[in-house]
Amino acid sequence: STAYKIYAEPTRMIPEGKIRELSVISDPNVIKPEAVLTDKGGSCIGYTMRFVTDTHPLCRLFTLAFRNRTNFVQGNVTPLVQNMQKSVCNVHNSGALIVDLNEMNFLVNSAFNEVYFIDVDSYQTKSFPATALMASVRDWKTPLGKFTELSDWFSFAVVSFQLYAGIHPFKGKHSVKGLEERMQQNISVFNSNVQAPKVCFPFDAIPQAYRNWYKAVFEDGIRAEPP
Repeated sequence: STAYKIYAEPTRMIPEGKIRELSVISDPNVIKPEAVLTDKGGSCIGYTMRFVTDTHPLCRLFTLAFRNRTNFVQGNVTPLVQNMQKSVCNVHNSGALIVDLNEMNFLVNSAFNEVYFIDVDSYQTKSFPATALMASVRDWKTPLGKFTELSDWFSFAVVSFQLYAGIHPFKGKHSVKGLEERMQQNISVFNSNVQAPKVCFPFDAIPQAYRNWYKAVFEDGIRAEPP
């Protein structure tokens, strides 16, 4: 029931002070650092965390083939999104920011009703800045190092939309090609000039409240908490 993270380069070890600041996150689905591991000389070289079994990377749920193979249905998405949303709130309430809230940093259990947050050592806490950020979930309206809860919610919008639609909200065919350029110009799949692939899941299956929020965030450039 315990996982161990050992740094091949001990100089990259997360500071003990950051482990203490992360320890106040009480959400059981956030797999945070726990006990410090040391070598025979007493140097900190890693840490322990809770080990969760029988899980899948969240991003697998973006594909129809995986859904068909596991009998995952569209009706399962909203409960997962709401569970993720609750845990993000809990992280914020602890005084931390996720920052690198990308689809690779989550695991979902085989019953598809729990989402686990991993790579928590990169989170931003009161005394320690974030140490990672994938460009595909970056809020380009927020300068690097100036992250906020709303920039986290933008990243959450990107990932949760992919659960609903099976596509990044700034993909699809358009005359503006680059993902970063599309994100900076608010040219999303809600734009009438964007052609989404036919393999996408239908947007009308997204609950209206979330659909309105996604459109406001992606197309109108509004930054707001989810419904």
